[in-house]
Amino acid sequence: MFAPLQGPVFSSNTRAVCIGSGRFLRAVLVPVFRALDSGVVVAQTRGSSFATACTTTKGTYQVDIIDQDGRVDTTSYQLEEGRAAFLELPSKLPQLKYVGFGVTEAGLRSNTQVIKDLAEFLQRAFEAIPDNVLSVINTDNFPRNGDHIKKLVLEVDWVNGDNAVAFRAYLDAKVHFHNTMVDRITNHRVDDSLVPLTEPLPAKAFVIEDLKGVLDADNLRKVPGVHVRTVEREITKDYLLKFSLGNAVNSAMVYLLALSRQRTANQFQKLPVISRYLGMLFEKDILPALIAGDIIEKDARMFYAEWLERMKHPHFGLDTFWVSQNALLRIYVRLLNSVNTNIAEDKNYRPSKFMAFATAVALRFLTPCQADSKRDNPCVFVGQMDSIQNIAPIFSITEKTWTYDAGLTANLSTGKYEFDDGENGRVSRLLWQASQHVLEASKSSSRDFRKYARAESSSEISSGVGVAVASVLSSVEGFDLTNDAYASFAADVAALYQRLVSGKQTALETLEDVLRNHHTSEYLATKDEVGTFPRQTHALGHQ
Repeated sequence: MFAPLQGPVFSSNTRAVCIGSGRFLRAVLVPVFRALDSGVVVAQTRGSSFATACTTTKGTYQVDIIDQDGRVDTTSYQLEEGRAAFLELPSKLPQLKYVGFGVTEAGLRSNTQVIKDLAEFLQRAFEAIPDNVLSVINTDNFPRNGDHIKKLVLEVDWVNGDNAVAFRAYLDAKVHFHNTMVDRITNHRVDDSLVPLTEPLPAKAFVIEDLKGVLDADNLRKVPGVHVRTVEREITKDYLLKFSLGNAVNSAMVYLLALSRQRTANQFQKLPVISRYLGMLFEKDILPALIAGDIIEKDARMFYAEWLERMKHPHFGLDTFWVSQNALLRIYVRLLNSVNTNIAEDKNYRPSKFMAFATAVALRFLTPCQADSKRDNPCVFVGQMDSIQNIAPIFSITEKTWTYDAGLTANLSTGKYEFDDGENGRVSRLLWQASQHVLEASKSSSRDFRKYARAESSSEISSGVGVAVASVLSSVEGFDLTNDAYASFAADVAALYQRLVSGKQTALETLEDVLRNHHTSEYLATKDEVGTFPRQTHALGHQ
C-alpha cells in the first residue's frame, strides 16, 4: 500500500493527493499545492516509473525551466509518495483537502478506469473523513472540466445504485469539482523523459473557479500565475482567450510549418509571412469573436502579444508534427468557433481569406500522398511535405526519421510524415480522392497556375474538391451551407485547398498570394463558380 517515503507516517500538513503523475501536473499543480504549504502525495495509478524514480531520490523530483537566453534553472519538489493501492490514503490523511486529477481529455469519458478510480477514492474519503471539504482540481484544458468530471463520477454504475444515496449527497455537499484553465508549455529534459522541461511561468498559468468560496483564495492569489474566479461564467473569458486566441493562433500556423518542413513551432519567427498572416487573422476573425464574448480589446491584444513571445522562445520549440495531431477537432474548436460567433453576431461578417487559408492548409496536411493507409492500421496515412524552397530555414539534408508520437513518424529530408485524421480515416480518404482529380488535371494543364485556375469550369470545381471540402466542413456544429456566409467561406476554403494540392505552389507561396490579393477574389475562382458545390452538398445531404 501507499507509504511515506520518509518516516513512519505522512506529515501533518499533507492535504493534497494527485491522481496521475504526468509532467504537466508536476510542473503546474504540485508547485501550487507546495506554495500553500501543503504536503503532496502523487499517486501513479498506472506503471511505476515515476514512483521508482522518487524512491531513489527520497521523495523529490525536479523541474527544469528554460529561459529565453537558454539558461536552465532546476527546482526540486518534495513529495509524500508511495507505491501501492492509493485507496487507503483517505484514512491516513486526516487533513486531506485537495484531490489533483491529472487526466487528459481521453480519460474524461464515461466509465473509464481512471473515473472509476476517482469515484472509489472519494467513496473511501466519505467513509474515513466525511466532514472534510474536498476540492477536485483537474489539469486538462477541457472546457468546464470540473462540471464534466462530476457528471462522469455520478454516471459510474455503482454510484447510480440505490445503495449510494448517501454517497451522492456527500458529493453534492462536501466535494467540489472546480472548473479550471491551465497554460504552461511543458516538454521533458533531453536525456530524461520523467523530468519536466517547461517555459518560464506565464502571467496566467492556472485559473480555478471557486463559486462556493471553499478555497483559500487570498493565499492562492499570492501564488505566481494563479487566478481565482469567484463570479459565475467569469472563467468563460479565460477559456476564450486560451482556446479561441492562443490555441487558435497555434493551429493556424503549425500545419503550414509542418508542410514547410519546419520541425519546431518556434521557426515561424524566421518566416515574416507567417507573422503577417497571423496578424491579419487576429484582426479580422479572432478579435471580433473575442469582443463578442465580452473580452476587453486591450486584454485580447496583450494576451496575443504575450502568446507570440512565448511561441518565439528560441530554446523551447514544440514539435510541429506533435502539435498538429487531431487536426480537424482543433480547427473546429479553436478556429471555426470564431466563425460561428461572428456570423451569429454580425449579419455582414464574412470569414476572411486568412481563416479560409488556415482551414485549407489543415485539410492539405490531412491529405494522403498514397492510396493505402500505413501498414496494418487503416487510420494512419502517409502525407507529403511541400518541396524545398529558398525562403524556408535550412535544415540538415541528413535529417533522420523521428517518432513524434506513438506509431507516427516524420522525416524532413524525404518530406514524408505519418498521421491519423482522428476520423477513422473517413476524411483523409475523401480528401485523397478529391486531390487526385486536381493532380490529374494539373498534370495535363499549363504550368502557369493562374491560367489553370481561371480555366477551371464550374463542373470541375464542384465535382470532387468542392463537394469533399463542403462535406468535411458541414460536420462542424452550426455550419449551415444554406447561409451565404458559410457557403462563401466553404467556397474560399475549397479554392485554396485546390491550389495547395495542385503541386504548382507550396503552401508558403500560396499564402504570399493571399496576403497580396486578399481584398479581391482574383486568386480564387469566382463566387458564381464556387457557389455551386455548397448547394450541391447541402442537397445531397437531404436526399
